[in-house]
Amino acid sequence: MDCMPLDASKEVPHNKLEISKISFGAGVFSGRYNSLEENWPLEAVRRALELGINCFDTSPYYNNSELILGDALEKLKNEYPRSHYYLSTKCGRYGHTKSDFNYSPKRVEESVIESCRRLKTTYLDIVLAHDVEFVSVDEATKAIEKLFELKANGIIKHVGISGYPLEVLLHITEIQYAKSQPLDVILSYSHYTLQSTLFADYIGRFRALGVKTLINGSPLSMGLFRSSPPPKWHPASTELRKAAAECAELAKRHNLSIARLALQFAFQWKDVDSTMIGLSNKEEVEYAIDAWNEVKAREKGEKTIPVTEVDVLKEITRLLEPYYNISWPSP
Repeated sequence: MDCMPLDASKEVPHNKLEISKISFGAGVFSGRYNSLEENWPLEAVRRALELGINCFDTSPYYNNSELILGDALEKLKNEYPRSHYYLSTKCGRYGHTKSDFNYSPKRVEESVIESCRRLKTTYLDIVLAHDVEFVSVDEATKAIEKLFELKANGIIKHVGISGYPLEVLLHITEIQYAKSQPLDVILSYSHYTLQSTLFADYIGRFRALGVKTLINGSPLSMGLFRSSPPPKWHPASTELRKAAAECAELAKRHNLSIARLALQFAFQWKDVDSTMIGLSNKEEVEYAIDAWNEVKAREKGEKTIPVTEVDVLKEITRLLEPYYNISWPSP
């Protein structure tokens, strides 16, 4: 199996981000998407590093994800030292309700220190203000200011924000640019998928505002595009859920996988720096890499897209057309 373009067996530059085209979303270690076998995280992290994935993302909000990821990387430190990969985490969100957000500068600093301890590291490559749409713009910018202070002290290498509504992400990015303190990273999720490609309409604006690293999270739209139903907490409307289920059944009838189609669709987008995918076990890591390699082989003309797949994608487009580029409310 081919590796990603970057080799995780080599050291990465931490003063800038050269992240692999696939990033490892460790939010799946929370158990919110599916049950987790004890041996899965270590095997998944090792296989990801073997295949060239060099960026791992988590958050205090994802239950024990930071602890699980930190333990796995600690066990692999002789094979893959800390200098060989990027660690990304978040701050500000610690639960399911708005009352579980705390963007105060004091809590931000405490959170970063706690994350370092759980991840068994002295520094973090990326820290994102988590789900900025749930707090006021003033709260968000004050938290970001504290993150930049921590960056100046070397505890954080790169500062960014994550969230769902692209207009909110853009507005905060504009504010930071006007302050001559542009954000380093934007993580958008569920906005470059089979159902929505809105992120593509914004990416040039983010670049113009000084953002160097743009990450497309959740190409499966948080489990909406998989063979099994999405998690019960998924915010998609009943109608969109039904349409997604019809797409999955259509793909299955033609011996195709809706998840595979969704991954390949996202991997074709060249304007983004990395696509972040939740990877529960080593089989899912290999599946994602195989989908990546399939896309690259097609781009080089080494493989052609089967006619059946073309036809199925056309029908999927038709089924999703009533919901195309429609975002669910957040918060």
